[in-house]
Amino acid sequence: MKITEKNFFTTSDHAHIYFEDRGEGAAIVMVPGFLCTTKFFEKNAEALSKNFRVITMDPRGQGYSSKTAGGNNLKRHAQDIKELIEYLQLDHVVLLGWSLAASTVVTYASEFHQYRLSGLVVMDGSLYPFSGEDWNRHRGKGYNVDNWFCTYLPLYYDQEKFFGSFIQRISCNGEMDEQTKAWVEEECKKTMPWNALELHYDFCHTNNMQHLKEITVPFAVFGAQSKAYGLEMAHKFAGEVSGYSEVNEFFESGHLMFLYESEKFNDRLAKFVRKANSLMETREATA
Repeated sequence: MKITEKNFFTTSDHAHIYFEDRGEGAAIVMVPGFLCTTKFFEKNAEALSKNFRVITMDPRGQGYSSKTAGGNNLKRHAQDIKELIEYLQLDHVVLLGWSLAASTVVTYASEFHQYRLSGLVVMDGSLYPFSGEDWNRHRGKGYNVDNWFCTYLPLYYDQEKFFGSFIQRISCNGEMDEQTKAWVEEECKKTMPWNALELHYDFCHTNNMQHLKEITVPFAVFGAQSKAYGLEMAHKFAGEVSGYSEVNEFFESGHLMFLYESEKFNDRLAKFVRKANSLMETREATA
């Protein structure tokens, strides 16, 4: 996609946010995880745009968006999503967050009372990384702050060490071909360390588990059988929601399910979008 001025909007605090907008129909907004960009969703956005309007974005600090010195926290990222939805005049949105952004979209749902949403999707991400509860398998479990420092601070002072470990964690069964590894690292390096570390530390301290009970729009969890998070967590999240919820399980791809099992992912997401909009239409008709 050729980048033009139409790929940017300016937030209320003057950050320039990059987004890509494809297709027509029911709207899906897809938010990538820690360090990641719109490029990660290339196998999904183009295919899904044949039947839906698909918006992907680079969160502030990431990809082509502004390298801000502040606002690198979940609440400001949620505010950016709200402003993008308003800028594009979207309604009845299915909002999806992958990895760290799973927490961002739950923050959005809580802060803005599910504003303009018809559905919410969280994908393979912890909703309280420092929690000591059994469901949590994040590296920071039980406020293991020293582990966090050892894992994430090398992004600032030793990027070779950091990316060697990071790419192994997100790869499929610990393996990633050289071509994929090259573009993944290139995209992630568009995020400055100060943006990433401020955001990630806020993410780890934030308890979004407590907000699941507030969700009333249809809710889907996409979970992978992986060491990083695991399917037990996915079922825990879905069980906390009082309304309609579903779990979509992936066994062959790990954290990058949408990349390695893209056809299955696209099919499952399309079915949920249709289900969510149908349920919301029924609710509105009987209200």
